[in-house]
Amino acid sequence: MKRHALLVGSFLIGALVLAVAGVLWLSGADLFQQQVRAVIYFKGNVSGLYIGAPVTFRGVQVGQVMNIGIEVDRQTLAASIPVHVRLQPSAVYVNGGNEKAPIDIDQLVQRGLRARLVAQSFVTGQRAIDLDFAPDTPAERLGRNGGEPEIPAQPDRFGALIDQVAELPLRQTVEDLRHTLQALQKTLTTAQATLDITAREVSATAGEARRTLATAAGAIQQVERNANVTLASVTRLSETTRDTVAGVQPELQRTLTGAREAAESARLAMDRVAELTAPGAPLRDDLDIAVRDLSQAARSLRDWAELLEEKPNAVIFGNRP
Repeated sequence: MKRHALLVGSFLIGALVLAVAGVLWLSGADLFQQQVRAVIYFKGNVSGLYIGAPVTFRGVQVGQVMNIGIEVDRQTLAASIPVHVRLQPSAVYVNGGNEKAPIDIDQLVQRGLRARLVAQSFVTGQRAIDLDFAPDTPAERLGRNGGEPEIPAQPDRFGALIDQVAELPLRQTVEDLRHTLQALQKTLTTAQATLDITAREVSATAGEARRTLATAAGAIQQVERNANVTLASVTRLSETTRDTVAGVQPELQRTLTGAREAAESARLAMDRVAELTAPGAPLRDDLDIAVRDLSQAARSLRDWAELLEEKPNAVIFGNRP
């Protein structure tokens, strides 16, 4: 009986040692280190943020959310949501400093440390807190207790957009959109009716065009037949003309030969006449003498005629003074 109790006690002690070892292994050295706590005040909606949500620095987890509360100003009723977080000192190492020195939140805040809500999962809507340095942003602190250091919160990236959307007159916008859609529907109906009328007119025009093309095709065929007949007539006339020319070609050749011979004879005669009438030729001298004699004879006859006209009896009595 005592031996059985000893075995049971030994088993319980071993289980307790294993549990403590597991806790030590899971928590690492942070179990024996001093935890760094801080508080972050958010003005807006923190839906999706839960206790145990991770606190990250550019995606690397450095702590978790410990508590989420609400603080309301008694006079203004302005509400703010304090979120208490716990940071792991072993997850942050300041290069060039003492590794065992605690994290100075106030000094990091002065150098630009800020907190911001980020979406942890778009499916579940859970959120987390992400830390980063933004020295250009103002450090607005809302804390009313001086127990824990405060990390200033940055406004959500989509908070201003959501506020602007919330302030929009959605009802009036939807009403205007409905009127616009109705006007667009009327315009589309009118356009459809116009398109139907245009389609009918285009169809009628196409029918007229087809008939016109058919008439033009018939006219072109008639012109083609007439052109073929005319071409055949011209061909026959050309053949007849060619036969006629071939038949009279010998006569034309003989006529041309005779004309050529007559022209040659005329040329020779002209040359002969030119030789006879050339200056210094004997025949021309004789002709000149004959012409002078004829001129003197004509002058004598003219004088005789004038004498007879003045004295008709000169034929009997002569030309006596």
